[in-house]
Amino acid sequence: MTNIRRELVIEFLQKYHPSSVAELRSKLASEGIRSRDDDLLNIIRELQRDGEIHLSIPVSLDSFPGFLSDTRSSWWIYATVLISLVEIFLVRYNVQDPLLGSLRLLFGLELLGFLPGYSTVQSLFPKDQLSLLERILLSIFLSVVVSIGLGVILGAGYFFNPTSGVLLSSMYAIVASILAGYRRYSALRGSRQRRSQSA
Repeated sequence: MTNIRRELVIEFLQKYHPSSVAELRSKLASEGIRSRDDDLLNIIRELQRDGEIHLSIPVSLDSFPGFLSDTRSSWWIYATVLISLVEIFLVRYNVQDPLLGSLRLLFGLELLGFLPGYSTVQSLFPKDQLSLLERILLSIFLSVVVSIGLGVILGAGYFFNPTSGVLLSSMYAIVASILAGYRRYSALRGSRQRRSQSA
């Protein structure tokens, strides 16, 4: 393992013009230059701070909040929270506007027929083991199962009304998506640690 130097990184940046740290890392590896991820990232951050380069730095895996702050990797969590909160508002205040009614219908279908299952699938398979089609089909199936289960729970307690239904579905989708985000963060951090130890 070599201790990478700032001058070497600048030389590779001028020679290959990579657009991301991952691309730079692969160029270094193709020429037999190996380094720890931390060393390379520290040099990149230093060069960016000095205004010499602009590369997309990979997801911060120092902490779960750092992972969440990178919207490229956790956008679906924010989308689930936003859709859930908007749907709660639209159902709670029984909006009569045709445009908002259409939005309520669209978000309601997503909240009942896709988001709970998608969050559950992301939680069960954090390492992208499934293809896109498998993920979509399993998400729809699990959403229907979860929605029926939540409806049975609400019906058993005589709380079966639109507001309590959307609240319970939203709570499930939000909690499941945060749990899925944490499992994905843990899986990414584990694989990155194994890669840096083998380097």
